[in-house]
Amino acid sequence: MRILTPPLHFVSLVAISVSCSSVNTTQSSKQDSIELVGNDRDSNDCIASAGYTWSKIKQTCVRPWEDGIELRNLNTSSAYQTSAYILVDSTKNDAEIFIPNESHSIVLQKNSANHYTNGTFNLTQENFCWTLSLNNTKLYQEQQ
Repeated sequence: MRILTPPLHFVSLVAISVSCSSVNTTQSSKQDSIELVGNDRDSNDCIASAGYTWSKIKQTCVRPWEDGIELRNLNTSSAYQTSAYILVDSTKNDAEIFIPNESHSIVLQKNSANHYTNGTFNLTQENFCWTLSLNNTKLYQEQQ
């Protein structure tokens, strides 16, 4: 009985084809998993990794530390300093606060000449200096 063997060049061709297709699949899956930097736009099209967040009163993406007024944390017992930022609209009827650890800004309405509130947070201006309070506890203040 005679055993038939395929020609050697045919076997080599099949082996090379299989190994090449394996390499292409691996490279393709690597390319599919690469995420571009700055490709983290939120529902308002703001790029969070670049520091942008949505401003409700400006209706655009802002960097609070560039567009807002910085208020420093009054709690000095913390190991690190944090800041809050405020924006006041052009009509001075609304103020928007950006607080650390909050996912969205909070809009406060004008209550009197130098006071904005939403019932919980209070923003007041005395002697050209802003102070943000939670109920009656002062949390942040503008440094002059």
